Formats: sequence, structure tokens, C-alpha cells
Amino acid sequence: MASADTTDKLICSICLNNCEDPKRLRCRHNICKDCSNKMLETQEASGDLTCPDCIVEFQERPVLPKKKTLNEDSEIFCSNCTFSPLPAVISCLNCKVSLCDKHLRIHSKSEEHIFTKLNFTCSTHKKRFRYYCSEDATYNCVSCFSENHQGHQVEPLTSDKENGQLRSVLEKLAKSKKATEERVKNLQQYIKEAQQKASALTERVVTLFRDTRTQLNALEHKIVKDISNQEEQVRASAGDLICELETKIAKLSRDIKDMEGLYTKTKPLPAVPRSESVKHDIGDIEEALDQDRIDLDVGLVLVTLHTALSDIVTNVKRGFYVEHAQHIEFDINTASNDIHISGDLKSVSGSDFKQNRPKLPERFQQNQVLSTRSFSSGRHFLEVETDHTGNWRLGMSYPSIARKGYHSHIGHSGKSWGLCRYLNQYFVIHNRNIIRVSHKPSSQRLGILLDYEAGCIGFYELSDQIRLLHTYSTTFNEALHLILAVYMGWVRIRN
Repeated sequence: MASADTTDKLICSICLNNCEDPKRLRCRHNICKDCSNKMLETQEASGDLTCPDCIVEFQERPVLPKKKTLNEDSEIFCSNCTFSPLPAVISCLNCKVSLCDKHLRIHSKSEEHIFTKLNFTCSTHKKRFRYYCSEDATYNCVSCFSENHQGHQVEPLTSDKENGQLRSVLEKLAKSKKATEERVKNLQQYIKEAQQKASALTERVVTLFRDTRTQLNALEHKIVKDISNQEEQVRASAGDLICELETKIAKLSRDIKDMEGLYTKTKPLPAVPRSESVKHDIGDIEEALDQDRIDLDVGLVLVTLHTALSDIVTNVKRGFYVEHAQHIEFDINTASNDIHISGDLKSVSGSDFKQNRPKLPERFQQNQVLSTRSFSSGRHFLEVETDHTGNWRLGMSYPSIARKGYHSHIGHSGKSWGLCRYLNQYFVIHNRNIIRVSHKPSSQRLGILLDYEAGCIGFYELSDQIRLLHTYSTTFNEALHLILAVYMGWVRIRN
């Protein structure tokens, strides 16, 4: 750092007299104007440019700034500028050097380097410093900040009043940062839990199929072996009969030969066996064949398969059972007068005519109906079919849902969860919160999966590829009914 005493600053390094019109070299030694001109002319002729005092070499002719006298404010120049020293803006107490903006950027930022400010004016733009960049350890004016420090960690240089305001803003930002970090932490935990859940579910499914394949392979081996055993029994039984019949054929052949011999003789023939006796022998053979024949028992195979497969399916359902809900009908006593209910109580459509149904406390006032069946436990899958242009809402609802007014509509309170189709677009709605589903309607079949204990309602579009539209997660405190509102078109329950 430029800290030499006053005498050193004003003594010419060449003539050793007090400097007249003093000039300063990069190495901060002072020379008179006349001495500097003579020195530079002489050195340029020889090709060597050096300080006459410390013999520091220069690659090019240095531009010598004027050194201020004692009567002037002492200006400190950058210790690292090679040719035309720029005014220093900060000093490093550890290295004992003064630095301009440029050389401060490349100076070490480690903790042992201690910086002290020299002035509050940018030497490049001649503007007051407004920011301190902690990344580059520099003070910056507005122009410096815009040109070189966008995105860096900077601190504004403000008054006490502004500091108070800034502190308040910083506290709010800190709280926001903490909340955001907590949110990130929660999302990371959510991802971790989802991965664990997916891993556990995958293991369950893989185990299920592995065990099922093992059971099916064992069943296949057993059934094939049973069929083979029956075939062997048939073969053995038929073989015995064949041997017996071949013995009888040989005897008959001998009898025929004997009869033919008698037939050719001229003497009177002995008594000939009656034809009934021959028929009786043949009948005995056929009866023995019918009684001793063993056939393949197809019924035994079918019963074995049915029993074994039923046991396997029961084991599968035990871990992943979902009841395909049957016998779902709409409750005509809850149906509003604005909809038509089919005779089998399975289909609902919009109606241009009032149905003039009797007034009942459980009847909806507008376009809605509940199912007769309710669900208070277990997993259930309900399937419906719609026309391809209708506008409707369907979902699950508590029986305590209002029957009139705004809160009676599907999804307008916390008592119903709905999927809505309107103008060829899906929406899900619950407690007046409407979420647009990105998937466009592409199938007329829809499904609702209810897992009561898990507090889950999922809406699905059913086609070659089953697509999840939305899932609600909550805790149920009442039984749930299928609920339907039809404004245009029709909706039908599929069994």
C-alpha cells in the first residue's frame, strides 16, 4: 500500500532533488518531469525501460500520471496497474496493496485478506458506489452492477433509514426463503415416500404374479398328470379287453374252421349249434365291453380346475380385492323433476318436460339424483357410459348433501366429489374448488374407484388405455352414494 513518508514521495529518484512537476512510475517511485522525459528517451534508444530506483522493467513506455503535492489531496493509485495506474478504490491490509476495480476482481477473496474502502466513487464511471458484491469483493456503481454483476450476491449501500427498510424487506425475504426451503424439503420427502410406496406396491404385485404363476404351473402339472393317468387307465383297460376279444376271435376262427370242415363232408352232419347260442356269445362279449370300458373323466378335470382356480383367485382378491359394484340403481325419490329416469332405474337423461314427481324432503330441486345403494367400507369400482356430446356431473356424495340451493350442486360443498364434462372438457370439483383436467374426452366409458378406508376417490376414463383423470384423498365420515346430474345427453350405469 502507498504509505511511504512525505520526503520519499517528493524526492526525484534520478536527480535526488525535490520533484518539480512530479511524475509517478507504476512502482510508485517519483521523478521530475524533465528527468522522466530524459530517462525514457535514453532507455527507448537502448530498448530497456526500467525504474532507475528499483529497476522494475516495463514492456511499453509508461504513461506517467502527475503526482500531487503536499498541498493537494493525496490520491492513492492501484499498486497492480502496469502502465497507466488507475486510482485505487480499496486496499488489502493483508497484502499491503491498493487496488482499482479491475485488479480487485482478481485479488484473493480468502478470509485472511482484509479490505478497507478508500472512496465511494467509481473510477470508471465516475458515479457513487451503490452496491457491494460479496462474490467479487468489489464496490460498484449502478453501471458496474448492470455491466458485470447481474445475478451476483450484492448488498446495497444505504442510509440508516434505508437500512431499516431493507432489514424489514430482508426479514420478509428470509421468511419466504425459509418457507420455500421447507416446501422443497416437504416435496423431497413426498417424492421419497412416493418412491417407497411405489417400491412396496411393485414388490406386492411382483410377488402376487410370481406366486400365481407358481400355483398355475403346479395346477397345470397336476391336471396334465391326472389326464395322463386317466389315459393310461383307459389304455390298460382297453388293452385287457382287446386281449380278451382277440382270444374270443381265435376261438371263433377255430369254430368256423371246424364248421367249414363238417360242411364239406357227405355223411350226415352232426347237430349244428343254434343261432341263438351264437348270438348269446356275441351279446356276452358286447356286455363285457360296455361294463369294463373306462372313459376319460372330463368332469373330474373341470371340477379340479374350477376349485383350484377359485382358490387362486380368492388369494389374489385377498390382497388386491376391488368389488365391481353390482345392483346399482338410482333412487327415484331423490330425482329432481328436471331429469328422466329409465324404467330399470339405470339411465338418466335431461328432460324438456317437468316430471311432476311428488314433493319429498329428500328430492333434489335441480337436475340431480342419488343411488339407492351406499358404500361405507371396502374398495368398489363403479362404471358408467355416456353419450359423446353430453354435459353432466357425476361423483360420490354424502346422503346429507343439501337438496336445494347453491350447496346442493355436485362439488359445491365439502359433501360431494365430482367429475364434470362441459363443452368437451373435463373438470373436477370439490368444495367449490374447480380444477381443469388437461386430457380431452376420448371415451364414453368412465369409472369411479372408491377406497373407503384409504379415503380415496379416483376418476378414470376407460378405453384400450385406462387413464387416470383425478384422485381425491380425504377421510370419510359418512356413507357414500353415487350422485349424478345430467344437463344434456344421457348417462347409464354399466353392470
